Amino acid sequence: MCACVEDYKKVLNFWDPVKANPKYYGEIIFQRLFETHPDVQKLFPKFAGLSKEQLQNNPDFQAHGETVVCKLTEFVQHQKADESFVKGQAKRRWHDKVNFRIISEIIVVVAAEKIDGFGTDAQTALKNVLKAFQTGMGA
Repeated sequence: MCACVEDYKKVLNFWDPVKANPKYYGEIIFQRLFETHPDVQKLFPKFAGLSKEQLQNNPDFQAHGETVVCKLTEFVQHQKADESFVKGQAKRRWHDKVNFRIISEIIVVVAAEKIDGFGTDAQTALKNVLKAFQTGMGA
């Protein structure tokens, strides 16, 4: 199923905490990504080989997570991604459908855990929005 206007609206109804603190959410998402899929960490040369402890409160790691969450927020708000971002990501690691599916699943899990009231309907809507984002990247 593709994302429709209602999906974006459902996600936006809960998105304020993420928008207000993208560094926090970005760090959690990438920590979880590297914990659950350690093989993906090597795709990030800056962070490859760093332990969980070395990643915690690492300014570069936090900045990376913040950038990703800000771009996702931009996509959710405008229902389209910045073309330069999309083209850049399409040339990088996330154009791979498997990798994007992995981080998408983690984003949904983190949202469900951390955002009050982010129930099944909101999770389904976010999955649809992330699928639209992936499609927009050509992945």
